[in-house]
Amino acid sequence: MMTRREINTALGAAIATLLSGTIASLRAESAVSQQSSQGNAPSPPSHGITTLMTQSIGDPGDCDGRMLVLTIPPKLVSAPHRHPGPVFAYILEGQIENQVDPDPPKTYAQGDFFYEPTMHVHRSLRNLSDTQTARVLVFQLVPKGQPAALSAK
Repeated sequence: MMTRREINTALGAAIATLLSGTIASLRAESAVSQQSSQGNAPSPPSHGITTLMTQSIGDPGDCDGRMLVLTIPPKLVSAPHRHPGPVFAYILEGQIENQVDPDPPKTYAQGDFFYEPTMHVHRSLRNLSDTQTARVLVFQLVPKGQPAALSAK
């Protein structure tokens, strides 16, 4: 019988593989354009997988991996907060403005993606549309027993 840790490790690897392939098939062309403009082009496809981003996150410890779709109503602006684990986000629909310290606000549209380091202040997440809902696919690691977000006030 597998231990809980072995199950979580296997599930995390399966989710990472699924997420990578799904995102690549959704908007690989847009990702190539964004990465090229950042001077860090994605690796070429190998067996149907395109790596969009590689980010060192250190030792995640005993965490839960969570994947969710965040629906952001028109005109919504989030309150400042922090995430106790790393966050990877991919814009499925709409256009948002996101600001995580120490970086200035950045605009992201469908097919774009970003990374939020652990415990950096997430100043705002704003839907730039007055009429359209935005949707963001989020994968985050959350240490056991902690909430997914903490107030930054």
